[in-house]
Amino acid sequence: MHPDVAALLAVQTDDIEIHGLEERLAALMPRLDTIVKEQERAAATLDRARQAVDAEERRQREVRGRLDQYRQLEERNQAQLNAVTSAREATAATAQLDQARKMIGEAQRELDGISHRLTDLRHAVTDSDHALRDIERAQKELRASLDADRATIEAQLAELHKHRDERAVSVPRSLLVRYDRIRSHKRVHAVFPLRGHSCANCDTVLPLQRRSAMAGSGATEVCEGCGVLLYAGE
Repeated sequence: MHPDVAALLAVQTDDIEIHGLEERLAALMPRLDTIVKEQERAAATLDRARQAVDAEERRQREVRGRLDQYRQLEERNQAQLNAVTSAREATAATAQLDQARKMIGEAQRELDGISHRLTDLRHAVTDSDHALRDIERAQKELRASLDADRATIEAQLAELHKHRDERAVSVPRSLLVRYDRIRSHKRVHAVFPLRGHSCANCDTVLPLQRRSAMAGSGATEVCEGCGVLLYAGE
């Protein structure tokens, strides 16, 4: 194998490893994004539960206010009934007292329903708060783990880039530029050997004259089929 090709393949080996590390680094953020979204959903659920409690407590205060008014009305009606002097007045006072007691009963039933709902809603707030705290703890632990993974990968990348740059010095400038241009088209592997008469990547057959020139001089050629850089193997 021509020394220039051997040097280029060494660079490609580093680039492939760098690509793998970059993919691992890129995969870290989606893991964090997932738990951040879970936290946002849990926080929204807790907020809705608290708002529901607030609304029900406002309703409870309003019903209690009405209940107090109805009880005061009942007391007045009872006093009026106690003070009547005729059957007609007694009938009217009794009707008013019955109406006040009916309103008291309705308000009390409504208040009891609110109390039951508030119990359930407050339990929901507690459960939602616990769920959010669990997610926040998990997020903190995951973030610490991801930060450690990121630091490790970035250190490995720095070392690999340094090693790659040192190896690239041995590759002729024109060949390296050609390789980098091909690799920039989202290719992980940019250099392939000839496999018999064909490109090892796409099986496109190279003309005999070009194959002979590559074998004789160690030159590289761009595959007309897939665009990779070809070299004559052993």
